[in-house]
Amino acid sequence: MSEIKSDNTSRISMQPVEKKSLYLKISDSIYSYIQMNELQPGDKLPSEREMSVMLRTSRNSVREALRILEDRGLIYVKTGSGVFIQNPYGENNSFAVRLTNCTLREMQELQNTLDHQAVQNAMERGTKEEKQELVSLATEMVRLASDNLYSHILDHSFHSKLYEIGRNSAIHQLIVRIREYRFVQQEESEDGNDSIWLPTVPQHLDLAQALHDKDPEKAIRAIDEINEYGFRISAKL
Repeated sequence: MSEIKSDNTSRISMQPVEKKSLYLKISDSIYSYIQMNELQPGDKLPSEREMSVMLRTSRNSVREALRILEDRGLIYVKTGSGVFIQNPYGENNSFAVRLTNCTLREMQELQNTLDHQAVQNAMERGTKEEKQELVSLATEMVRLASDNLYSHILDHSFHSKLYEIGRNSAIHQLIVRIREYRFVQQEESEDGNDSIWLPTVPQHLDLAQALHDKDPEKAIRAIDEINEYGFRISAKL
């Protein structure tokens, strides 16, 4: 892990990446950095030079990865000032809920309840175009999975779009908090790695297709399988 002198020295660093699917891997590493350091809207990322040192890659590659994150709405660039966090959790409301003394099973029950409603809302309120965008995101996840590649960015974008088209920001924010807690917990474990999430990729496509086809039973089954797998992983950490 490289060390650089900057205002960000107290933060957890970014991890170097392999060259295969480089831009996607870099964007995932920057996304993980944002989550692990709990950066908030308005917080500044390290410079392109600093990130290229941490990631052991070129500034041009970092710049391309930042474009991916900017397209997803996670960051914004101020010319001459740097790169800043725009919306790391998809939240646009100051209301916050802190869950304390909850068991993993209780959190799973809460997320299942919220996700069932979110799926129902998305099915009823989402447009045909929005549902097709979910199918496209899930199809890209499946394509990458065929090469044994998993992307946090695509997974994040898929679920953000799902909750967005359900048009209930309260449900969106609560689920995001639970998902991010599990994400950070998994990243901090010694055995944490991206490939453990590959088995959930087919269910994402099943869910997207079910929403598109207005098949509630298949949609609920798919989201339950995704959640069950995720909480089973969390229970092992």
